[in-house]
Amino acid sequence: MMYLNDLDFSEEVIKDFKENIPELALEKLEEEKDTVETNIRYLKDLGVKNYVDAFVKFYNMFLMNPKSFDEIFSKYDRDDLIAKLEKNVAIMEYL
Repeated sequence: MMYLNDLDFSEEVIKDFKENIPELALEKLEEEKDTVETNIRYLKDLGVKNYVDAFVKFYNMFLMNPKSFDEIFSKYDRDDLIAKLEKNVAIMEYL
């Protein structure tokens, strides 16, 4: 999970994350690190400031094919989406 360091995740967040998700999920996130990293970068580049929280809470979404991930977010107004995600990252569950 060291690739998360390059995406500005703190050591503490990474440690807590690794301690609180199933081993199988960790393995999958490591196997699919290129996909996960692409999807995290997408949110980060979109301007979502709380992308770390989004990943920690909805890490399974970040295993999606990057094209599908992009399609989920691109159908919404960018500024409105960012504002809503920053107010309540839990809306990701309903996108």
